[in-house]
Amino acid sequence: MKRWSWRVTVAAVVALSGMTGPVVSAEAVHAPEINFSDDWEIAVFLCTPSAYGCHKRYATAKQRRDIETFLQATPEVTEVRFVSRAAAYANFRQEFAGQQKVLASVHAKDVPESFRVRVSGVADRTRIVALANRRPGVGLAVDHADSHVDGAAAPQASDMSVFLCEKDSFKPACLRGRGKANKSAVTVKERKAIVAVIERIPGLESYEYEDQATAYRNFVEAYADNEALVSATRMSDMPASYRLWVQSAADLDSPRRRLERMAGVSQVHDSRCLLRKLRLRSEYGLWKLRSGIGGCG
Repeated sequence: MKRWSWRVTVAAVVALSGMTGPVVSAEAVHAPEINFSDDWEIAVFLCTPSAYGCHKRYATAKQRRDIETFLQATPEVTEVRFVSRAAAYANFRQEFAGQQKVLASVHAKDVPESFRVRVSGVADRTRIVALANRRPGVGLAVDHADSHVDGAAAPQASDMSVFLCEKDSFKPACLRGRGKANKSAVTVKERKAIVAVIERIPGLESYEYEDQATAYRNFVEAYADNEALVSATRMSDMPASYRLWVQSAADLDSPRRRLERMAGVSQVHDSRCLLRKLRLRSEYGLWKLRSGIGGCG
């Protein structure tokens, strides 16, 4: 069975998940090493009424021409192509065919027009993105070399991660409704209740428990080339968790919400949802959507 999972940069997943504080788990955010390619594009999405800073307006025809002129005049740019709203929406419908919640959350008018830009190998991509983001009529410019998403599966990554409360945790979920267990690590009783819910998830294929020592060992192995990060991270920073693998057609929204409310659960990450949001943002310029694919935990 092919899992719906994309290879992504660590920074992109962390940003989308809204994680703060210590690094949680190597497996949760680590992805296979990626060789950067000069072929990766910079996507410059034009304003739509829902885009931040666009004052509830679409980019005007003049703004579109000015943006194209700016991009073509940039010395490091080797190619500029325009993607219409109709073409982008058709691609979106094809890519997410069968995922009714995603399709229902996006209308044709929500999808921005865009310019796709290729640059030379010596280009300062960060500068080009920053300049593009400041142009009138631009809703968002994204460098696919920074937030790369492709169809290659990452078989070691779980579909959902259920992180458990640690001792002295100040996360609201670990202090809410736990009585005497407040500020303590997840209790045996809480773990049994969590496992009971996990085992009843429709489409569950398998799950495993990862203790702090295993999480820390995986983290050290994954980031062995980043001595500063490893030296700043202790085993106590790594929460224990349950890793879940489910069938590709399984709906994880309801199980995620139920697990998030359970005593002893610190937070839940739906990896497929996080990666889907990254894909929608980087390829389609969509980051503010209707209900249905919003929060991912």
